[in-house]
Amino acid sequence: MTTITFPVPSTTTSRFAVAAEHIPDDLAAALHRIPASPYQAHVAGRLGSPQLQLTHEELPTLRWDPTRIKAAHPQHRQEAYAFGKATEFAVVTTFAPITDQPRAVQVARAAANAIARATNGIAADLVTGRVLRTHAPERTRFVLADDWIDDVPPPFRANGRCTAAEPELDPEGVNGCSCVHLRTRGLRRFGVPELQIGDVACPHDLAALNVLRATARRLLTDHWSWLATGPTDQTRTISTVLNITQGDFNDFWGTTRRVHLTPSPPFRLQLSPLTPHLLAITPPTDFDGTINDWLWGDTLPLGMYDLIQAPADPPAA
Repeated sequence: MTTITFPVPSTTTSRFAVAAEHIPDDLAAALHRIPASPYQAHVAGRLGSPQLQLTHEELPTLRWDPTRIKAAHPQHRQEAYAFGKATEFAVVTTFAPITDQPRAVQVARAAANAIARATNGIAADLVTGRVLRTHAPERTRFVLADDWIDDVPPPFRANGRCTAAEPELDPEGVNGCSCVHLRTRGLRRFGVPELQIGDVACPHDLAALNVLRATARRLLTDHWSWLATGPTDQTRTISTVLNITQGDFNDFWGTTRRVHLTPSPPFRLQLSPLTPHLLAITPPTDFDGTINDWLWGDTLPLGMYDLIQAPADPPAA
């Protein structure tokens, strides 16, 4: 197989929820009273349409489980716990054409965060299942690293259960376990399949995560370029071989101060369909070794082995 064909939806749905002690009955009026922001005109223009709907929901009638919302970062665990105990929610839904992305989800998330600030509440993304950084303003430009795809580092050493050796101390540690399985949550709202990388040894968890991040950014960049041509097809065909560059990794973080990685040529990876909505990332077919050998070798730029977050530019209006 040299190509993959996947379905491209004409519309996608995203939902955000705000938990608070008191949710206003008139959420639209509450949004209109919020101080001016770069998204104010977008919110006003979409409010009440399928692209931006507000509902007041209570625990007995929910069709989703607030206890399944988790923290993306340790400092947000208390907020996630409080969200799971809440009984009253404001839900922001956007049902928008795929060509309206990513603006549609940015506007919806900006509205959810604005409601959270106004009610002293806690906002969450119901697609990723994660609590949002409520007090971080929504950037006007789209940055994939801004909690859009649940790119959370896995528990260190399988929460302490893994005893695989460190490769620096014992070569057997390169393939010492297969604890790490990573999957995006959130790419489908932009019209592309989710990505997965698995059977990775714990010492290579961050390298695997950064490969996932860079691949997601590249997949979206190519997809938006394809959408810009005005295709009429409801499917898209791409090559199973993807060449990832340092620029893809930099673009994931959305910083104009480039992430300093050792200059390197593009590295190749293989995509294979697990379902119509999920692609697996593996080494290229001509690579002689395991996925751990691939991640541990000199294929990737050095910074991808240890970079958790980039020195991104501050969010700007």
